[in-house]
Amino acid sequence: MKGDLGNKDAIRAEMRKANYASVRGPYRYGNNHFPIQNFYLQDVVKDTDGTYTLKTVATALKDHQDRYHAQCQMK
Repeated sequence: MKGDLGNKDAIRAEMRKANYASVRGPYRYGNNHFPIQNFYLQDVVKDTDGTYTLKTVATALKDHQDRYHAQCQMK
């Protein structure tokens, strides 16, 4: 691909691989090119230094996909 944004098929093929580190955690792309990913319930808490940080409480949605993906005609 080498940065050629004109080659849409190659871009989609690379995106489907989605095998890289992400701040969202592991995910992959659905048929409509939206991420399939987990969503987390988080709390804002103070850490031992008194700094506010996020604490993951639970996984709210696991492998969540856009609700309209079945209606999408992308492949």
